[in-house]
Amino acid sequence: MKKIITGMLVLLISYSALAQARKHDSVAILIVDRMADVISNLESCSFKLSTANDINEYSHGLVKRFAEFEVYFSGPSKLLINAHGHKGHRQLMYNGEQLAYYSFDENNYGVIPAPETTIETMDHINKQYEIEFPAADFFYPAFTDDLLEHSDSLRFVGVDKIKDKEYFHIVSHNKDMIFQFWVNNDAYNLPAKYAITYKNQPGRPQYLATFSEWQVNPALPAAMFNFLPPPGAAKVKILSKNEK
Repeated sequence: MKKIITGMLVLLISYSALAQARKHDSVAILIVDRMADVISNLESCSFKLSTANDINEYSHGLVKRFAEFEVYFSGPSKLLINAHGHKGHRQLMYNGEQLAYYSFDENNYGVIPAPETTIETMDHINKQYEIEFPAADFFYPAFTDDLLEHSDSLRFVGVDKIKDKEYFHIVSHNKDMIFQFWVNNDAYNLPAKYAITYKNQPGRPQYLATFSEWQVNPALPAAMFNFLPPPGAAKVKILSKNEK
């Protein structure tokens, strides 16, 4: 059935791509909806994400910083992120009750009470503690609606072929940024890459990210999301932005 749906999607794109003249391209909406539906119906998943982020360091100007993330989602209330990059080796664990942050480099940790679902937790923690979750937007149930609401233009711009793999290329514009993403042209239609260009910031910095090693509905034991402080680790308080 998935192969049939994918074939229908390709046919629709072939006959309709050049005919779209509206502000929001219906082919782009179809692809985004398909991707969002697949993600929202996953029972669990894991992937790796490689990022390159332009950061304004005032003594040097824009400097590109790199990071690698291993991400695990399970059900509506389990999340684990293992991060390596210019901020060091860090880990985030959420088990449906609390979010634990652990720094391998400093051997310290903090624990924050959290809402009952992963989506609510990512939203709450980001707003209150300014902790970022890589690629989080793709996992929000209202991804398509949010994208349309914040886009002045949403377009399907073609099929890109890289190393014998095909990707649907979608571009969104608004007054502040250009958001591009590439969706795998296969049965799952999961995201493959995305890029954000900040139009109004000095030097037009970019954020680039590439997904790899997607695993669909893997068996992830609940115990892997429970944080146990390592021996000798110091507990620290994580301050919310209102406490800083």
